[in-house]
Amino acid sequence: MEREPYEAIASIYDFIMRHVNYRRWAGYLEALWTRSGLERPEICELACGTGNIALELWRRGERVLLGCDISEAMLKVAREKAEAVGAEVDFVRADLRDLSPLGKFDVLLCVYDSINYLREDEVPEALLQAYEHLRPGGAFIFDICTEANSLKYFRDYTEVDFGPGFSYERRSRYDPEERIQYTYFEVHFSGDPEAYCEKHIQWIYPVEWVLERIRESPFELLGAFPDFTFRRTEEERGDRVHFVLRKEGRWP
Repeated sequence: MEREPYEAIASIYDFIMRHVNYRRWAGYLEALWTRSGLERPEICELACGTGNIALELWRRGERVLLGCDISEAMLKVAREKAEAVGAEVDFVRADLRDLSPLGKFDVLLCVYDSINYLREDEVPEALLQAYEHLRPGGAFIFDICTEANSLKYFRDYTEVDFGPGFSYERRSRYDPEERIQYTYFEVHFSGDPEAYCEKHIQWIYPVEWVLERIRESPFELLGAFPDFTFRRTEEERGDRVHFVLRKEGRWP
């Protein structure tokens, strides 16, 4: 049975991604906005999924007010996790291409290659949407996965795993001519004869192409940083690059 991306895997997403060190990632994001001159900002995480980054930042005492995602199934999991730990973080549905349900924040985060889910013509609009929902002097921090990441980990990749009450198969392939990464999930739940299938498509943009879109936007680029470092780059380096952008104006 075909499902939209993240609909079938929402309830098992944290199991699939259990290898990710969200604590380290949250600390890195804190360092990026602190180095940008922001202290104790009000934060919203875009494309937050099941809320792992947002809730980790909340545990660290940060003022995380909101998480948003396009997938209601992922948001349901995030809300359940927030309620379980008493986190006063709201989770609402919003699209990177239309953030009109949101207010304004000091920091917007969008990580784990969520931008790679946008087509070329959608990236500039996502940048404008982020700009409109930042306060003056605020920062937009997002990342992309690079072609090196796709070639290293997801070229003709297959994974089969079993968890409590479910099993899944993940298959990935990368088309270097089109620079598109395809990932297919097939999920089986105990007691349910259906097989639930998802197809994910990610566009693997060159770093220089992303920098060009940033230069065309109203943002000021503070830096592009490969592989959780603080070394600025304008070249294709590493498996993942974080971009730190600032909105014009003075932050209080």
